[in-house]
Amino acid sequence: MQVFKLFMQILKKKMPVAMIYVVLFMVLCLAFTAKGDGEMTFEESKVSIVITDNDNTAESKALTEYIGKRCRVIEPKMSKNDALYFNHISFSLTVNEGYAQKLAAGDTDDLFTEEYVHENYGAAYMENFLGEYVGCVRAAVIAGDDMSAALKSAEEAMDIDTEVKMVSADSGKMNGLESGGGFFRYLPFILISVMMYTLSAVMVAINKKEVRFRTNCSAISPVSYGGQLVAGSVTFVMAVWVLFMVLGALVRGGFDGKGWVQVLNSGVFAVASALVAVIVSLLINTEQTINIVSNVVGLAMSFMCGVFVPQSMLSDSVLAVGRFMPMYWYTKANDMLTGAELYSADKVAECIGVEAGFCIALAAVALMIFKLKVRADD
Repeated sequence: MQVFKLFMQILKKKMPVAMIYVVLFMVLCLAFTAKGDGEMTFEESKVSIVITDNDNTAESKALTEYIGKRCRVIEPKMSKNDALYFNHISFSLTVNEGYAQKLAAGDTDDLFTEEYVHENYGAAYMENFLGEYVGCVRAAVIAGDDMSAALKSAEEAMDIDTEVKMVSADSGKMNGLESGGGFFRYLPFILISVMMYTLSAVMVAINKKEVRFRTNCSAISPVSYGGQLVAGSVTFVMAVWVLFMVLGALVRGGFDGKGWVQVLNSGVFAVASALVAVIVSLLINTEQTINIVSNVVGLAMSFMCGVFVPQSMLSDSVLAVGRFMPMYWYTKANDMLTGAELYSADKVAECIGVEAGFCIALAAVALMIFKLKVRADD
């Protein structure tokens, strides 16, 4: 088992890079899980403003009182300009003299003087708010209401808000990291990155020409040599996959029926990732180049196959390219299992079957490249 021992010795030196990915992914998963345990609530934010009423009429007082219900009206201890500059308030509103008279006459010009330091949410909100309020008052007046009734009608119309409901879902129907679905959603990027940063680097080191020549001169047969490399690779892949499955069980609190299908899906993809890493190691001779290729391949596949960007938002041309990658079929199956797409047991099985087909094809390609490389070096 000399080759197996050598494999593990080299792997031990490469493990710190892999552990960085593993630890960061664990921390993110656990952090988002803890955050997701809290109750989700919605509360409308209120704009901080200063109001100066230069009209001092019933109409202007009705407006300022109503604004006080919808916004945080502040009386700053400093000057108005300083309060704006230091962001103590977002907006300064002055109700100009003659506001009530102009409003009754239908004249909407120069009703207010607005001040703010720069374009911001508060300024945009208040400009829209004032426009809607004046428009509601004018509509009520045109409809025949007197000014008192028009002001009341405007407030009633403005108080009709959009109902906001916080939709909660179980761990099987969410796509964020705080759910089991999210854990399996982003897992392929971590898997392929870990495989390429470690397994590819180990294979490059152990398959160097001088190392292989010395091995060929030893008593180790080619079959034994290849078998020990496969054994080392399988041991590493299984260890990484089991580690992530344990973390997934902690995040989800165990696996249910569909959860076990996700486990199977991730296991097949782990094998495909390992084979991609082996092929890369056979095509590239330096570890520095592997680091660059690992970033490019991992990120490109994740973006094109729907890991970072949902497949529903990707163009047909991108998806057409993604179909030639195992990560696409992994993500498609995972989306159906988490509820992001309509679930179909047959289609999930088909996706996992396609991934298995990729594994067979990648294994054949790796074997062919290995034989060609050996013949070229001999």
